[in-house]
Amino acid sequence: MVLASVASFAFREYRREYALIATAIILIATIVYSILTFSTGYGAGGFRSQSVYDLAPSIGITFSVGVSGFADALLILSGIVIFIAAFIAGKHEFTQTMYSYIMITEVGLYGILISRDFLFFYIFWEVVLIPVYFMVAQYGGRNKDHVSLKFFVYTHIGSVFLLLSIFTVYAYHYDATGTFTFEIGALMQPKYIDMIPVDLRYFAFFGFLFAFLVKMPSFPLHSWLPDTYETSPYPGTVILAGGLSLMGGYGLFGILMPIYSSLGTGILQLLVALGIISLLYFSFTALIQKNLKRMMAFASAGAMGFVTLSFGAGLLEGAKYTASLELAGGMFQIVAHGLIMAMIFTALYFIKMSTGKETTYGLGGIYREVPMLSTFLLAGLLASLGLPGLAGFIGEFSILIGSFAAIGWLILLVILGMIVTASYHIWAAQKSLYGPYNENLGNISDLTPSRFAILIGTFAAIFILGIVPNLIYGILVSYVGGII
Repeated sequence: MVLASVASFAFREYRREYALIATAIILIATIVYSILTFSTGYGAGGFRSQSVYDLAPSIGITFSVGVSGFADALLILSGIVIFIAAFIAGKHEFTQTMYSYIMITEVGLYGILISRDFLFFYIFWEVVLIPVYFMVAQYGGRNKDHVSLKFFVYTHIGSVFLLLSIFTVYAYHYDATGTFTFEIGALMQPKYIDMIPVDLRYFAFFGFLFAFLVKMPSFPLHSWLPDTYETSPYPGTVILAGGLSLMGGYGLFGILMPIYSSLGTGILQLLVALGIISLLYFSFTALIQKNLKRMMAFASAGAMGFVTLSFGAGLLEGAKYTASLELAGGMFQIVAHGLIMAMIFTALYFIKMSTGKETTYGLGGIYREVPMLSTFLLAGLLASLGLPGLAGFIGEFSILIGSFAAIGWLILLVILGMIVTASYHIWAAQKSLYGPYNENLGNISDLTPSRFAILIGTFAAIFILGIVPNLIYGILVSYVGGII
């Protein structure tokens, strides 16, 4: 993947074709690997593969890689999101650097998900930031310089705190054992975390949570979100919604969940509160947006509020069954959210290409002219609001049922957020797709065969996971069971 990304800078005339072929090969290889590795069982904690290559043993630096069931699901999601981003990056709109940025982002995402060594985890965490920054700065829309800098500062500050937290647990693990190691499995154990002095321990927790919640993003660390989503070119927006948000979710469930007993009730209750506030705040904020791209940015953040809620509430649970239900539901929500947002932003991009508009008042009645494209956008909106039979329903339903035991009647606030979420999704569809046609748009064209293929393929994944969720749900439940 690294070599393919570097080689992409040399392509000019066939740069898009090269990027599509390379990302398709990686996606197919990931799916084949997943079938061969996880179809026969899941192993302890969902891990089926781990390898260690010593680089500097005296200071604990190793290239340690491993794939859990949860990480594997996110690897497939990353491959799909990156392929979609490469597909919608039109050859005549971008130079070859856009395709290189997309492929470098894929290297970073895959690296994060397979790294079992904190040093390389951090390196790949930063690798994702750099190409996404250049996508926004080089190809973004209005105020792209200001917006890209704001995005960089927010996410990089989170990365600095992440690095400080890593070195904190690294140093105190050495104090406890006399051994230097960056191995995630070795460092993230309650018996070592609890040896850290209380002030520094909570500083480490703050650093991890700050980095992860910025990426999701969660209230109140979200102010980079709407401007970056709106200004970013559509391939970048697909990566932001489907790729960067999964980094935060993976941080919670893949890095912090093994030390759940050390986090303490107060931190978990804070995460529950942030999850509920995020869902409500982003839902009501999305309700007043006129720009569909900006509205879906808030919808994306609201959906990830369910993930934060599931993590906090699930670990507060005493009952194993309901805890597994909401924790696995939260991880499933990350996968479903990535697919759904990729589909919505892809459909919006095709609408923008056909009409030049992406606002509710600028569109109107376009179903008359582009019925297939309108139907796909409607399907994406219905999946986003949690319609039964589609992937978005599974995660939200699991979290809603499981969380009641932990948060009691606060569940009514979650239901209120879901009602508002359904309201603005339906309102957006009604104003944009139906009613009298806006004749100022002139004659607009519907989907080409290739555009139809990418949308129907994404929708098929959303539909199949909505009908047969156990394709990945069983792996996620096994992962939860192996840890708690």
